Amino acid sequence: MSKLRKIKLFLGFSLFFIFFFGFVFSSIAVSQTDLFLEIQQKLDGISEEEKEILQNLFSLVQEIKEVEREETEIIEDIEVINQEITILESTIAVEEIAYEKKREDLKQVLKSYQRRGPGSYLEIILDSDNLTTFLRRLNILRDITRNTGELLGSLEESNENLIMERMKLTEKLVMMEEKQEKLRTSLAKKLQVKEDMEKYLIALEEEQEYYFQHLMNIQQVWEEIKPLFSEAAREFSRIIQEDNLPADALKTTFSFLRIKGILDEKTLNDIVIGQPRLPKMIFSLHPEKIEIALPEKNLIVAGTFIIEGGHTLKFQAEEGSFYGMPLEAGTIEELFREGHLALNLRPLIGDNILRSVEIMEGHLELIIIPVLF
Repeated sequence: MSKLRKIKLFLGFSLFFIFFFGFVFSSIAVSQTDLFLEIQQKLDGISEEEKEILQNLFSLVQEIKEVEREETEIIEDIEVINQEITILESTIAVEEIAYEKKREDLKQVLKSYQRRGPGSYLEIILDSDNLTTFLRRLNILRDITRNTGELLGSLEESNENLIMERMKLTEKLVMMEEKQEKLRTSLAKKLQVKEDMEKYLIALEEEQEYYFQHLMNIQQVWEEIKPLFSEAAREFSRIIQEDNLPADALKTTFSFLRIKGILDEKTLNDIVIGQPRLPKMIFSLHPEKIEIALPEKNLIVAGTFIIEGGHTLKFQAEEGSFYGMPLEAGTIEELFREGHLALNLRPLIGDNILRSVEIMEGHLELIIIPVLF
């Protein structure tokens, strides 16, 4: 077997195990904490050059997973659009039948009116023997003309419905084409990233297995950290929501028609320290950026706060690193797939409205609008 073929075979099995089967654990019963520490020690012992190679490999793995996630979403979107197109085509078919029937009914009425002519209807009315007959015939003529008008209006409505539904169908077909083009681009991107990874592995030559083992270790620890971080974010949000903030957590000053509040990072960190169910988390506030670190797991996530519902600060992650290696956007999203970290400040601000938040060095500066009535 040629060297290139061996490398390709190695790459295939590597990706297969990484993305579909996960990792095979040792048969020796080892706790998750001990396993994490063991892997951490191995990763701590590698050189900067080796770390850079691992970083490149880890980045490529993240890219492949992100592209595959994008593919899945696009395929699901295409299926939804296909269903919508089927429903629209069925609706249009029904509308066309109704339109043709109404058009045929109007055609028959107009033919009858044309055969008799307007004069014949006038003669029938004028030939009435008495007032009662005259009024009855006049009402019949009114009914005929009214029915003709209703038929004409109904026909116009059906035509408008048809035009509207056909426009919707055209829009859906355009959307379908756009999604299919996006899918083609995504597939091409995945092939390119996999090709890049293959080239990178070829360049490593006999060291492939060494780096692959370290990559598996990183992936294994990452898979452990994801649920841990998600649970920590949910638990911290629950603690804040259930009024576990100290009464003096928000330092306030009052001015005309607004309140300024200061919430410092020490308060947030003290909450973590006082909650045994939370892992070691450190909040660090810097101008326009908040960092949340799990130092024991070598994970840092940074971002900002956005206001939701006038009372809640929701953490919006923008970047992150794991063992000093940058995390892709899709990888960061995985951490918050089960829910975001949020600070519900209603216990502190009541029904007053949180208008703005600014992240400063060491603290949050909040502007609150008082609700007086």
